[in-house]
Formats: sequence, structure tokens, C-alpha cells
Amino acid sequence: MRLLLDIGNTRIKWAAQTDRGISSQQAISLEGLSKTDLIDRVLMPHSEMTAVLVSNVAGESIAQQVRQAVKQCWQLDAKFVVSEAQRHIAGRQLRNAYPQPQLLGVDRWLSMLAAWGLAPTPVLVVSVGTAMTLDAINEQGQHLGGLIVPGPELMMTSLLHHTSDLAERSALVHDASMADAFFASNTRAAIEQGSLRAASALIERAYQQLAHLDQLRVVMTGGAAPALMADLNVPAQFVPDLVLQGLSQYE
Repeated sequence: MRLLLDIGNTRIKWAAQTDRGISSQQAISLEGLSKTDLIDRVLMPHSEMTAVLVSNVAGESIAQQVRQAVKQCWQLDAKFVVSEAQRHIAGRQLRNAYPQPQLLGVDRWLSMLAAWGLAPTPVLVVSVGTAMTLDAINEQGQHLGGLIVPGPELMMTSLLHHTSDLAERSALVHDASMADAFFASNTRAAIEQGSLRAASALIERAYQQLAHLDQLRVVMTGGAAPALMADLNVPAQFVPDLVLQGLSQYE
């Protein structure tokens, strides 16, 4: 049995991998997380592991905690995966567009790898978290490059933290629920709807940019993806554990 860890900017997600596949993804916040928390909440609930594979975009501090916790629990060296120039999955090759492959965020690489493995057709891979990333792959498995923007939640918090007038007006709203209308009737809802629709508009623009690719798919992941998908005018598939599925392809 292997433990797969996906460490993002705000949460750590994990699942166990056996010969039968991957267990359901679990997640906790990184805020205030200690090595003891890692051991008690993430590692110890599982049986002894033969390997621990890690995707990490949250920096060296949490990486060091994971190394120490894994070593303490099972006397194993956690393996931190990095992006590669190319890799085969399901008999097909995926090629990285970055001249220096290791500079591509490993979460993006693993998401692409998993999405490419789902079907042999072009795909736009969208991850919606603290940041929103978009990556395109053509029918030959060539990564065409990507985009990175703030996720909807980060757009909202940025406006609220850096514009005192908007923050004050937003705080006065008691019911900020989003209406069916495109335009909002209060400041809080205007910020929420504007952030959501800015993100969905970028996905739709990227989809249009790739419209020449036959059988183009959109595969989405990340905690904010379901809310965003409801606002999209293009078909999309939600795969919550996309990074972990990509990670599962490594030895």
C-alpha cells in the first residue's frame, strides 16, 4: 500500500493506493498544521505503507515536516515528484512545453498526466484553487502551455483587503446570496459574481482558442471547480483527485 499526498497552497489532500486503485480523497487545511497533526490526522489512520509519494507546491517548510513525519512513522523516505520533459501514460506520451520542465508546477504536470490518461483526445485542464491554472494538450500529447490567474476566492479577498471602500460596503450587506441575474444588486454579491464570472470567462476564452482541436475536452479539479462549472457555457468533467491520480502513475 502506498500513500499519495497532494500539498497545495491552502490544503493537503491524500489517498491510499492499492492494487485495487485509489481510496477516496481526504483533505485538511495547512493553516497551523504541525508535524504532530500530520502524523495523527494524515499518516497514522493508515496501515504501514511501502512508499509515500508527494506533490508539493507549498514550499520547503511543509516538505520538511512531511519528510520527518514519514520517517518517524514508517522509517521511509518520502518521494517528492517533480515535473518531467515527458512521460507515458495509458500507452501515450505527454510532452511538457516548458524548456526547463522542472519549473512547471508539479501539480499542473500531474493533473495533465491524469487528464491525458483519461482519453486520447485534446484536453484543457483547469485547476481552481488559490490560483487557477489552465493547461492545453493537443491530440499528439503535446502540452501547448498554460495560464495562471488568481482563483475566484483570491480575487474576492484581494478586493476586500486592498480596497477599503469596497470592504466597508461589503460588510454592510447581510444577505450576499448570488441572484440569477448577471448583474448584482449589492457590493458583496457584485464581488462574488464578478470574480466567478471573470474566471469562467477565461476558461471559455481558452476553450474558444482551442476550438480547432477535434473532440476537445475540459477536465476540471480543485475545491472551487464545482461552483465555477455551474457558470460555464462549455461542457466540463470534474475530477476531484486529479493530482493524486497523476501521482499514482509514479513508482
